[in-house]
Amino acid sequence: MDVGSSKVSFLDSSASAGALIINSFRTCPYSGYSLGRSPDAPSFSDAVDELLSQGVSAFDLRTHGITVGVPAPFITTAVTTRYADTPSGRVRDADLELLLDRGENIEPPSGFVLMHTTPFDYAVNGIPCGGSPVGLKSKRLTAKFCHAFVSERFHALVSDAVESCGAHVSSFISLPMACASFTIPFNARMGGAVLVDCGGTHCDVSAIRSNAVLSTESFGIGGIHFAKDIAYGFELPLDTAEELKRGYRFASGGAGPDEPVRPAGDPSLVFDAAELAFIVESRAEEFADRLSGALTSVEKLLPAGSPVYLVGGGLCGMRGLADYLSEKTGRSIIINAPKAGKLNGLRHIPPLSIAHFMLYDGGMPLEASSGLDSAAGRLLGSVKGLFTPGLFARRNKS
Repeated sequence: MDVGSSKVSFLDSSASAGALIINSFRTCPYSGYSLGRSPDAPSFSDAVDELLSQGVSAFDLRTHGITVGVPAPFITTAVTTRYADTPSGRVRDADLELLLDRGENIEPPSGFVLMHTTPFDYAVNGIPCGGSPVGLKSKRLTAKFCHAFVSERFHALVSDAVESCGAHVSSFISLPMACASFTIPFNARMGGAVLVDCGGTHCDVSAIRSNAVLSTESFGIGGIHFAKDIAYGFELPLDTAEELKRGYRFASGGAGPDEPVRPAGDPSLVFDAAELAFIVESRAEEFADRLSGALTSVEKLLPAGSPVYLVGGGLCGMRGLADYLSEKTGRSIIINAPKAGKLNGLRHIPPLSIAHFMLYDGGMPLEASSGLDSAAGRLLGSVKGLFTPGLFARRNKS
């Protein structure tokens, strides 16, 4: 389940030889949320109820729980460093397990619940190691741990809405973590990268290091602001304005089209291309300025020149947007979306990311009894898997 800023989406998917098989996908609009303000409970519950009542048989919810992706505004993170002495002179599996156990020991901040812990930056005797340290000569093994916490209010709101429909939430996971795993190549994540997620009402910018989301900045401009500007400027219904927004193309060099613009939904309407460009790019300049500020903030935690990846449905469907933002921010903005059949890869990256993470990265091999630890929304992780490109989240013990 993806809790977006303007809609709730359910994706039922299964795994097959490294691919995602999409069995069913449903989405429902609701009143949404803005940045850190929790969604309106009645509106959210109605959306969840509508989706589950339509798809209870398709989703087979009698035997499977629901994994919920938590948006960045409802997450806080903390980074700690832990160590374990290695008395045998080499790193053993037991030494690594002790280190991981110590990494999970953290008290959540007030008003938050621990979701999962991500280890990164392993070092033996103070020297970084890129792979598994097991077997290396060592006196002390250290690692950094990124702890992701979900807002108690968001946790309760979602859990109550799902349980009122007769289902249950099996796990809460960090949506930026899942999206980064799905769209940013492993080597880029290991060196440090930035994930920019454009939503309907806001934009989240996250610093990714190895397999951890170190920090996130959010600002309140999303796809709905562009559509509302067009609706106001041309006195149009919002759905027509949304169509014009999605069909807009940012021209390289600033030379826009001079042909009249006609929406496909109502070709009788004709709009001046220059006027549309003025409306869209006025807001786009503001967006680029806010994005530059957020990038400067999160990049303090990353090596210079870290790549920037763009995802989300609010703006990413606008052609030429990546080139436009690259020019305005002075950074190379990359869009790396998978092909997803009838689903638009860019617009549906959040639910696709959640499904892919739980089926392939969530911790247990498919032949194991379960990839989830029920009750408190914990992720299971095998020690060996912590050093593979895909797997990086580990369960938290209560």
